[in-house]
This record gives sequence, structure tokens and C-alpha cells, in this order.
Amino acid sequence: MNSIKQHDQSSQENTTIGETLVLGIGSTLRKDDGVGIAVIDRLRDMELPRGVRLLDGGTAGIDLLGYLEGVSRLIIVDAMFADGNPGDIRVLSGEELRERDLFISGHYGRLSDILDMVGALWTLPETTIVGIVPKDCASYEMGLSPEVAGAVEKAVELIKKML
Repeated sequence: MNSIKQHDQSSQENTTIGETLVLGIGSTLRKDDGVGIAVIDRLRDMELPRGVRLLDGGTAGIDLLGYLEGVSRLIIVDAMFADGNPGDIRVLSGEELRERDLFISGHYGRLSDILDMVGALWTLPETTIVGIVPKDCASYEMGLSPEVAGAVEKAVELIKKML
């Protein structure tokens, strides 16, 4: 079973309409696939603006749907298979994700399908994907490769600017 860990910077338990959700996706058991979770863990140590909620979505896929109700802005962080070198950061809008029909990484359910369901049920949030090119998402090993680990702080700074 997937474990979803929430951190609400505003100290409210329930979703607040208009909030920003920063969602890290990945498996820390699959090397660089855990980069989204590493970014969320680093953001937890920082003071963030009111109304920002952090979520370690693990590999929950469709089970994330309920966490997206009422969110007006969504920033998704994950390993992204793309051209470039390990540790390179790619930023895409939600619309770009659907146009390319990208698979962010090997999780349960395509992200574009989940966003389509959110749009059908509620109002689709303004969505940005922060993808980090992995070196190795196939090995069953904890810990990021050095190249990808070096991108975590860059991704954190980028997200802080977005907030």
C-alpha cells in the first residue's frame, strides 16, 4: 500500500480553496525515481508562504485524486524521462503535458489522466511540472545518483520562486 505524507504549511488539516499544492511523486526505493520526494523533504525544512501545502504522493497514482480537490495551483515534482543529461530540470505546463502525453515516470496511472479527472470533477488547477532528468530509475536501491542529487537544491530554489 502506498503511503501519502502531507505537510500543511498553514497548519490547517483540510484543503483550503485557492491553495497551492506542491506534489512530489516517486519511489525512494528506485534510485532517482525518488527525486520528487527528496525535493518535498527539503521544502519541509523551509518557511513557505501561507496557503502552500506539501504532499509526498509516492507512487499513489489515481489515489492522489482526492488531494487535488479545491487546489487552485499545482506544482508537480518528479523524475522526467527527457532529452538532456541526468540532473537537468525541465519545466512544463499542464497543457504541455497533455499535448505530449508524457509519462512522468513509472507510477500507477498517467498524470495526464489524473489531471483530466480533476478537471472533470472540479476546476482544473493551474499546473506546472518540474521534471528532473534521472540517471537510473530502474535499480532497486535507495539514494539518488550524484547528478540527480545535485539538482535537488536547484529544483527547490526554482519552486520557491514560483511560490
